[in-house]
Amino acid sequence: MENVENKETIKKVVSAGGVVLWKHDNDIFICIVKRRNKGVWILPRGRIEKDEHMEETVIREIKEETGIEATIIKKIGVISYSFYSNKDKVIYNKVVHFYLLRLDKQEDFVPNQEIEEKLWVPLNKAKEILSYEAEKNIIDKVIEFIHKNENK
Repeated sequence: MENVENKETIKKVVSAGGVVLWKHDNDIFICIVKRRNKGVWILPRGRIEKDEHMEETVIREIKEETGIEATIIKKIGVISYSFYSNKDKVIYNKVVHFYLLRLDKQEDFVPNQEIEEKLWVPLNKAKEILSYEAEKNIIDKVIEFIHKNENK
């Protein structure tokens, strides 16, 4: 009898996400979302679809997940991580490209199969609420960018 190894599949996933800024009453807020069934607070993001540019993904995903229309200011950073899916028996190596955006228009939020809640939080409080350290580091980059550009 032949010895057969149980090999796990490894898949690379590339996503794009955003930090949407809303200036209101001399304060800056950002939008975060709560993942359904996981209870974690994250920045909006999603997978890049076939023949879609990263910038198009960011705009589309933010609109789908939050009802927000926004304009890209600049790319702000990249995070990467891996996780195992028991359901798929797959190790996912995920890379997420994050962009900084400005709020243009906001529609009513409608919970969906991925996102159960949307929240505007003051930028200086976002790190207290976000669930993942890598996304907290993205917030640090946003704060640094704003401080460098506030007098320009």
